[in-house]
Amino acid sequence: MKQIVHLFLVVSLISLAACSKPADESVTPDPTAPQAGYVSGRVLDAQNKPIKGAEITINNTGEVIDNLIGYSNANGYYKIKLSTGGGPLVGSYYVRGHVTVNYLNYPFKLALFVEEDRAFSPEEGAVKNLKLMIAGPRSNFGDSGWYGGTIEVDNHTRNTHYPDIEVTLEPLGPLVDGSTGETQVARPDWLYSYNVPVGQYKVTARDVATNTPLAVKNYFYDKAYHTSTTGVFEPILTGSDRYQLVVDVTDL
Repeated sequence: MKQIVHLFLVVSLISLAACSKPADESVTPDPTAPQAGYVSGRVLDAQNKPIKGAEITINNTGEVIDNLIGYSNANGYYKIKLSTGGGPLVGSYYVRGHVTVNYLNYPFKLALFVEEDRAFSPEEGAVKNLKLMIAGPRSNFGDSGWYGGTIEVDNHTRNTHYPDIEVTLEPLGPLVDGSTGETQVARPDWLYSYNVPVGQYKVTARDVATNTPLAVKNYFYDKAYHTSTTGVFEPILTGSDRYQLVVDVTDL
């Protein structure tokens, strides 16, 4: 897969050194009252429907590798005890969440937005509700970027410059979260356009200065240029929750 430069920070992968807890179907935490020694909450989609099987990770803010994993139940609730059985936890913690959905017969790992996102101590506990978002800024603790995907446009035209390239994406069916998408019009800033809801699109392009159609090619799949192509956002790296679509543009 073609690498994108000057886009994402390098992410250090830390092995989780704690148990994974299955979803408890009976859990219904109080959504307003933190309980000492526990993290609880609910996971919802964009339509406020519960998400089952979302992976919730409790991360240490320091260098202590003592992270915990739990899963949401059929009603979207989760509750994780802040103990590994090896003594009390130390330092402060924050919550992250992911859900994997089957889209176009492929697994898509999607990051979850954490409400009231701040670090907390095990002694105070926390209620952390999460929501599935496929567009918008990532504003979680220590996180940055966008929930939407990134379009990389490689310009192979003779006379068209990046400020004049306009890429139009028309959704082909539901987006990755099952919602109905809208047509997206992207004007790349030199090379990239950010925060496009992840899904499958019909892709076309034009030179806005001359109102001239341009030929497009899906970098990963097309051998030749066409007046339009089909583009599906793909993870920038295997297992990543950040997505890209690479389009080559040239003259018709």
